Amino acid sequence: MEKFKKRLKVKFTKKKIKKSLLEHYERKFIEQFKLLTFPLFMLHVAIFVGTLGYMIISDIYTGTANFIDAFYMTIITIGTIGFGEIAPATDTPLGRIFTSFLALSGIGIFTTSVTVVIRTIVSGNIIELYKIVVMLKDIQNLKNHIIICGYNKTSAWLASTLKERKLNFVVIDDRSSALEYMHKHNIKYFISEDPIKRSTLESSNIRKAKVLIANLEDDARNIALIVTARLIVPSKEELAIYTFASTDGTAEKMEELGANKALVSNKILATRLASYIFHTGSGYIADLLDRIAFGEVSDVDILEYKVEESSPLVGKKLKDIDLRRMYRISVIAIRRKDGYVDINITGDTQIEEGDTLIIFGSTKNLRNLEKIYKEVVK
Repeated sequence: MEKFKKRLKVKFTKKKIKKSLLEHYERKFIEQFKLLTFPLFMLHVAIFVGTLGYMIISDIYTGTANFIDAFYMTIITIGTIGFGEIAPATDTPLGRIFTSFLALSGIGIFTTSVTVVIRTIVSGNIIELYKIVVMLKDIQNLKNHIIICGYNKTSAWLASTLKERKLNFVVIDDRSSALEYMHKHNIKYFISEDPIKRSTLESSNIRKAKVLIANLEDDARNIALIVTARLIVPSKEELAIYTFASTDGTAEKMEELGANKALVSNKILATRLASYIFHTGSGYIADLLDRIAFGEVSDVDILEYKVEESSPLVGKKLKDIDLRRMYRISVIAIRRKDGYVDINITGDTQIEEGDTLIIFGSTKNLRNLEKIYKEVVK
């Protein structure tokens, strides 16, 4: 597996990285505007020539040149409005000859320009490209967001849960059916490109993301996605990758290649069903804990807080920090550095470096605690 990863890394190093999707769509957006350049230029030329011509004619016959009247006369002439002869001296032979030629040439230029502009806008290319450019720029400002690669029913359920918790996420899927599905569910941030491409993952701001979900419904594609993502963000702490596998063996390979956890869907469903069978006598509690673990309850949660070396909790007893009184949350267990889970905790239980506190409470209070201790550590 290590040889495979090294070979891919060398391949990505030697290969020139394509321009970002943002640059690609900005270029396409500019190209659409180029279609309007010539007709709009000709329209401006017609207006300029018409205005200047009427000013010269007016100056010849009356000795004065009124810009407003000349400009207005030009507009109503090439626009076929025809309110009459407004500018001075336009009713003279020279004025009428000039108006005739301006109408013959200007009307064609005007109608062509308007047709091109309307056709370009109505086709939706410029508007859609503008929306994509704005969205890609907004994605670059996201932090600690979640990237979902592959949009199906499973991803839709996940997206719904993330929306309830007001977490930012980006969906990546290049299938037209998935795109329609995303529009139906009002997905705010999405990229309709191949998730396996490095340029696509870069455009999803993967370097600042917190989690990536590889849900491409194919083991080989999920593996390719995991490897590509790990070439960009090697650290499992900086970017957690979760995926699905068809077998335990495939799941093991995915975790070797960089996934934090690979889930075997059928196994998960069977395990959850077994939990109801084994806890029939205490169905409510088992169901509640199960739903919390699976993120189906949004008002209460269980938080795992790892005590780092610089944490102010190191060396303190649980009764000293008194989380129940200060934050209305409870430490229900401590996973020690060696992996042992201590559930027989009391107020005199001491917190050590490397411990992971298992804390239960309302989602709001848990997030406040996490935020406060992160700021203290910094």
